[in-house]
Amino acid sequence: MNTNIYNQKNFFFLTILSILFTVLFFNDQVAVRGGLVISGEVIYQDNLSPLKYYFFNSWTLLTQFSALLFKIGLDTQSISFCLIFLLNLILFFSCFIIFEKFIKNTTLSIFLSCLLIFFQKNLGDTDYPSLIFTIHTFGAFAQALTGLIVASLLLNNLKLSFLLGFILFCIHPIVGLWVMLILVFFAFFQKKIKNLNHFFKILLPGLLLVMMSFSIFYYLSLEKLPYDQNLFNIYIDKWDGHRAITDEVHYEYLFKSLILLTIIFYLCPKNNENKLFLSVLGSIIISSIIIYLLFKIFHLNNYRILAPIIPGRFMITYTFIAWPVALSLIYHRFRKKKYIDYFFFSLIILYSSMHYKTFINVKDRIVSKDNNLVFLKLKSLENTGNVITSADLSFNVLYISKKPILMSKSLDYLPYHPYLVNKIRDIMTEVYGYDFENPPINNYPYFSDEFIKSKFEKRPSSDWIEIKNKFKSNFVLTPSSWKLDLKLIYSDKKYNLYSII
Repeated sequence: MNTNIYNQKNFFFLTILSILFTVLFFNDQVAVRGGLVISGEVIYQDNLSPLKYYFFNSWTLLTQFSALLFKIGLDTQSISFCLIFLLNLILFFSCFIIFEKFIKNTTLSIFLSCLLIFFQKNLGDTDYPSLIFTIHTFGAFAQALTGLIVASLLLNNLKLSFLLGFILFCIHPIVGLWVMLILVFFAFFQKKIKNLNHFFKILLPGLLLVMMSFSIFYYLSLEKLPYDQNLFNIYIDKWDGHRAITDEVHYEYLFKSLILLTIIFYLCPKNNENKLFLSVLGSIIISSIIIYLLFKIFHLNNYRILAPIIPGRFMITYTFIAWPVALSLIYHRFRKKKYIDYFFFSLIILYSSMHYKTFINVKDRIVSKDNNLVFLKLKSLENTGNVITSADLSFNVLYISKKPILMSKSLDYLPYHPYLVNKIRDIMTEVYGYDFENPPINNYPYFSDEFIKSKFEKRPSSDWIEIKNKFKSNFVLTPSSWKLDLKLIYSDKKYNLYSII
């Protein structure tokens, strides 16, 4: 094992790079939304909004971590920064460990890590997008943590690998359970675990973390509501987006996965140090392909219990780690060639110059500033109730104004929380004007501003008063081009804030 992996200078340098990349790729994180609510920063005075149930009844460590940071005084942007920093740290260390293990050139390992992370290299998309820097915290961390678990096996530190596995389980239970089962099987099969006592000592830190996290979730969770099963069936059949992509097979991703498998099994040194790494990574790839094909061939999403599962989610767990694994093993295979280092450094320079637009896009994102005046005005108001917004503005009200919202743009959490279907149906039909049984676009579980605009503008003030009384909503926030039959109390170049009186 290369001791450079543990070098304090490398640890410090990778930390600095993680901070830099956090600044470059900063965005507001989804996990902060739940943290705002369960920490009490955003208070729902009633149980009318389905989002209150969704936030309190969704178990994930990242939301709890966000809530803890709110409790110690951090704001929304600082917490998003912390989450993206942790994500970058995981990405950098997973890359560096793999490169340093097989390349044994620290400078090249760091440069290659920067290249892959900056350009967000992956194998492509399946049913689920392969996004590295995204607002969707949970998927990004599931992908990154799986990569770090695989990389940590090269350190022969089972306690670290299992702890990371438990963290993954607390963030994304389905993916975490799948990875943990593979890890446990090969740890026993290859006799990396001496006995049950040894196994318990390895598991103990992770088990304590899971117990603590689940206990907090259980204590804060709300009682589930009775619901109409027929309504839920309508949602699954006509709104749910998971089943709409069941038949599509992403052959290009499957082909790339098979190439990756070939590289791993033909180029990776077959020694005892790499045995667990090879077995776990190979099994993750093979089992994810099998799960994917089983869902596609036998239409398993048609079974209600399996409907929420996105089979492509398993395959993208290795979409990022594939590149450091493939490049490091190719380097290892040709390491005795005289000009191999020059070739790889030239590759970095050439690839960077060919994709110069990425640098421009990052610069534009950093210098652009949003106008938050209307959200700050809303923040200063008292007794706002459950704020009604257009589809694209809902979570800015949470982030910036720290006010409860009645509904969000997305409905794709409903398969995991079917008891909310009655509430969601009522809000969709009475507030946003949708026909629940006849969606404008089949299997598209999102609100559309184009659809909502005409419904809001045609509604008389008397109907808005009825909505106010039923849903305890005192304000409506829309784009500035929308003209409602309500009192306009504030506007700027982008938004209008209306009062229902």
